[in-house]
Amino acid sequence: MARIAGGQVPLSKHMLETSISSARFCAVDVETSGLRMTSRVVEIGAVKFDLTGDFTEFQRLVNPCEPISPWATDIHGITDKMVQSAPLARDVLPDLLWFMEGCVFIAHNATFDVRMIGNELARARMEPPQSPVVCTISLARRRIKGPPNYRLETLVNFLGDEVGTLHNALPDAHGAMRVFLAGVRDISPGVPVADLPGLLGRFDSVAPPSVGHIEPTGNIEELESIAGARLTIEMDYETRLDLGPVLVTPLSVFHSNEHRYLRAYCHRDGIPKTYRLDRIIDFRRV
Repeated sequence: MARIAGGQVPLSKHMLETSISSARFCAVDVETSGLRMTSRVVEIGAVKFDLTGDFTEFQRLVNPCEPISPWATDIHGITDKMVQSAPLARDVLPDLLWFMEGCVFIAHNATFDVRMIGNELARARMEPPQSPVVCTISLARRRIKGPPNYRLETLVNFLGDEVGTLHNALPDAHGAMRVFLAGVRDISPGVPVADLPGLLGRFDSVAPPSVGHIEPTGNIEELESIAGARLTIEMDYETRLDLGPVLVTPLSVFHSNEHRYLRAYCHRDGIPKTYRLDRIIDFRRV
């Protein structure tokens, strides 16, 4: 909470009333394990800056606890081997939240990045920030005239900026920062954040997380929903009881040879494995 005249108010309201010349901004981009809205984050890049263009950087690879699809690798170049020893999202998120604290959240197609980060926060049972969110696609469409389209790569080239290899998180975050600065260049520095073109709302309300609200009761039939949400569970498995609980992230449930199976990422071995459902004694969310 931020203290201003009249008592305590949410930090987001204080930030909305701040002039853009006094505000701090954080451009963020994530790369993911697949092309679905329930895919996991594999890389986070962020650039914290102000209107002068001074900036600091944040970049982390993230172990997604599931295989990275070939289609996703074709886009960002990140492979399973590259993230095998990377920290989990729940270990990276506190650092990201600290880095972007007190900043206006900036992203190109911001709804996607907010949803992906929001899902990871929900999986880790962490509260989302209350930061205002500005989408640079929406901002650019209103403030930057002339490019053939408003894809990030097109805008960066149109502006004549060099930000590195796009479709990696940190260069994409730099690209979003450049688009934002170009979009607000002719706006009076005294304008409050609340009046910025492209403002979508508050982070925790822009794209409500679609995962993280499942509380398993140990019913085997819940595993399909848990797999869809990519939640991590601790599982007691009949043939592995002597080794203790197995920590897995379910990926799918399927039938084969008259049995039902769970395909899941095993955190101990760092690979996807298959488990027979009738041999799962109990499980619980971590």
